[in-house]
Amino acid sequence: MKLSFNRDELERLESLLPESAKSLVLILGYAATARLISRFGGVTLSAKTGLAKERSGGVHSMLRDVLNDDELKKLIDYLGGDQFYIPRCEVAFRKLRDARFVAAIAENLDKGLSTRQAMARLCPEFNISDRQGWKLIHQYNADSSNHQQNLF
Repeated sequence: MKLSFNRDELERLESLLPESAKSLVLILGYAATARLISRFGGVTLSAKTGLAKERSGGVHSMLRDVLNDDELKKLIDYLGGDQFYIPRCEVAFRKLRDARFVAAIAENLDKGLSTRQAMARLCPEFNISDRQGWKLIHQYNADSSNHQQNLF
């Protein structure tokens, strides 16, 4: 399962982003940065003008698939001809995956599946072990009960 961020998720998880991703947010905004990280996270690219395709390997055209002209210009203006690494944002992606997993478990329970059935269905889909799945469910339940206690 390939995860991707949307604008709101990236903004909500900003505190978990590496500094390089936060810099991209300042330059491009949340929406464009979310698209860039989702597509190219973990890859070193060049934002050169695209005039020398034989040297850039067509990376500029790949960036055009993700960024509009204004966003691409901002990126090139910021980086010049330097290469740049698009961070993977693993901590934020893990947090997002875990939240989506717990929500999917709850959705399956609402549809009448048992927790074990939901785990058997969703753990492979989310690429996690059932042990990790149980840990996430218990952690979510503990967090929820602590939150409830703090309300009173």
